[in-house]
Amino acid sequence: MEQGAGSIWIQAAVALCVVILLVATPLHVFVRPSFVEAQYRRASFPPSDRFGADERSKLSRTLVEYLRHRASYGDMAALRTDAGDLAMLPSELSHMADVRRVMDGFFVAQAVALMALVGGAWALWRARAWRLLTAGVRRGVVTTVALMGLILASAAVDFDAFFTLFHRLFFQEGTWVFYYDDTLIQLYPLPLWVTAVTAVAVTILVEAGILYGLAVWAEQRLAAPA
Repeated sequence: MEQGAGSIWIQAAVALCVVILLVATPLHVFVRPSFVEAQYRRASFPPSDRFGADERSKLSRTLVEYLRHRASYGDMAALRTDAGDLAMLPSELSHMADVRRVMDGFFVAQAVALMALVGGAWALWRARAWRLLTAGVRRGVVTTVALMGLILASAAVDFDAFFTLFHRLFFQEGTWVFYYDDTLIQLYPLPLWVTAVTAVAVTILVEAGILYGLAVWAEQRLAAPA
């Protein structure tokens, strides 16, 4: 089977699953109130012109919990500032709903990729074609590393342009642009996104390195004479 005509497609399918898994996994780590709080505590992080520290943290927590399905749209829409005003504009609420749909898409793709990879690994093992599995994993890792290298290079050269392109890929034009004093910008200024993109990309690279090492180890272990 390892020399069959379908081997390239099998490796490509495994590689695609690996890319999806590696890219989506850091979302579970960084889309948390604790990550945002850690940024707020940095001495160099810009303060909000509208919100005090506690107020900012309270508002942000609900928004992040909404993205993780731990708060409802109603909870988010009902948020009020310490002055008693509604915290979110309708356009901001709409964008947050769009963000959650995109994140949900990543999580669904991750679950499908995981199931496909586990099922495919079992089938390839049963067929004694494990080399297709490890080769596919290595291809997926190399593809992911190349993608992260491109992202990091683009972000380093011109983060504004990178950030704009990212939003154009995932969101309808005009739905993600806000004024400086709008709540979303006050809660999540550009330095937060610079840190987030860097942290996510580095985490993915670490994951990729570990997975590549495991794939090489498995190949050597299984190829060794009994």
